Amino acid sequence: MESTAEIKRLQSCINDLISVLALPAIWSGGESSQILGTLLDVVLTMLRLDFAYARLSDASDGPPIEVVRLGDHRNSFVQPQQIGQALDRWLTCEQTASRIMVPDPAGEGEVSIASFSLGLQDEVGMLIAGSRRVDFPTEVERLLLRVAANQAGIGLQEARRSGEQKRIAEMLEQRVAERTKRLTAVNDELRRSEAYLAEAQRLSRTGSFGWRVSSGEIIWSEESFRIFQYDRTTTPTMELVLQRAHPEDAALVKQTIERASQDGKDFEHECRLLMPDGSVKHVRVVAHALSDETGSVEFVGAVMDVTLAKQAEEALRQAQADLEHVSLVTTMGELTASLAHEVNQPIAAAVTNANACLRWLTRDRPDVEEARQSASRIVKDATRAGEIISRTRLLFKKRNWKRELMDVNEVIQEMIVLLRNEATRYNVSIRTELAADLPQVMADRVQLQQVMMNLIMNSIDAMKDMEGTRELAIRSQRAEDEQLLVSVTDTGVGLPSQQTDRIFNAFFTTKPYGIGMGLRICRSIVESHDGRLWAVDNSPRGASFHFTVSTKAEAY
Repeated sequence: MESTAEIKRLQSCINDLISVLALPAIWSGGESSQILGTLLDVVLTMLRLDFAYARLSDASDGPPIEVVRLGDHRNSFVQPQQIGQALDRWLTCEQTASRIMVPDPAGEGEVSIASFSLGLQDEVGMLIAGSRRVDFPTEVERLLLRVAANQAGIGLQEARRSGEQKRIAEMLEQRVAERTKRLTAVNDELRRSEAYLAEAQRLSRTGSFGWRVSSGEIIWSEESFRIFQYDRTTTPTMELVLQRAHPEDAALVKQTIERASQDGKDFEHECRLLMPDGSVKHVRVVAHALSDETGSVEFVGAVMDVTLAKQAEEALRQAQADLEHVSLVTTMGELTASLAHEVNQPIAAAVTNANACLRWLTRDRPDVEEARQSASRIVKDATRAGEIISRTRLLFKKRNWKRELMDVNEVIQEMIVLLRNEATRYNVSIRTELAADLPQVMADRVQLQQVMMNLIMNSIDAMKDMEGTRELAIRSQRAEDEQLLVSVTDTGVGLPSQQTDRIFNAFFTTKPYGIGMGLRICRSIVESHDGRLWAVDNSPRGASFHFTVSTKAEAY
């Protein structure tokens, strides 16, 4: 009989052991609290315990996980924390080998407890089983609890690894989601920026390009395709660029490209493009050279359609030329009486000499020598009148300005001859101090005549109502930086008080019937000749106007 009972106990122990060993399969994929709960349910039922308690440290440094199971006759309202606090001083691995009697943490009296580590390290957790039975725990019960604790430890470690992997996966997934969100935002911002850039390029008629010299690869922006009038699907090449170059500029474009590919330096140039419809575009190209660690050169630059700007410049030049002509004609209108007198003088002298010639010839004995001298004077007077008329017609004539080498002193003398009667009319004496051996200047004769005529007329006008000496002094001399200096000084009313800086402004005038464009046009002409025009007050009265003209032919 004892043998049969022993066999049954052994079979029961083996069954219990098998049940315990099967627990990891049940725990697979479970959380730590679920594993502890299942463990306690099994050992509580298997060993008919009064209570079972487990504590597990939290891997995230939070409060420990505590689970308790109570027998059927126990107070079900007891909290795990209460059991843990009551058993706290017995929760050590040193107590596992002996039977310990402690106050019943879930009731009255004493209870026998056995504690076991959950896992391979003490800090993982503890399992405590308690029973009022006098023989608890038996060797078999201790074996079952130890095996159960070890199995639970393995399951808990696996759960922790699984939880950590899940946490890492979730963290990675969150980071990927955040990174994806940021990349989406960046891409949206990039697309928005590209749209703004494309619109800005379209409005400013400025395209961008990249050119890798080693491979010949060229990248164009949308506006670059539009400027060169190629389809967006076309692959940009230097051959396509040269196809669009104006025949007269093609050699320059090709030379610029070859030089840039050889020296790898920044470049800038302007050229014309001939479009398929025959229209002409003016473009300005600016490129910056970049090189990588291998020495490969790449150009990044911009191509600007400056056709409208060129047309506006041409229209402005034409308008300025028209305005200069109007101003000249207006000024010449003021000189009509003086010019008529200037022309009448040689004509009257020619008539007088012609009458004298006739008298010498109609004598009883004609004096041929005297007649010849009279005829010579007629030719001289007629030539003089013709020269005056020719110079006046040249000033009136509207033409394209042409620059040539000339003597500034000659221009000054020509205008003095033309305006001398105007000066005499208002009792103005003209004094000249013209430096000899001045270098010639590259200039437009009519434009310089117009500047001199405006300055002389302004000085005469400033002196005509003044009392006392009326003197006009004109000087020419060398100046610094390869320039000539011309000065026109008068003894007139001087410059307007507090408004000296405004006399060169368009439409500013102190004359009752002036249009305020003479000095503005004079300054524009002088600046176009690489010079400058300015005015200063004289003491005690009058004003001086100075202007410079460059003697460097290459400046034009």
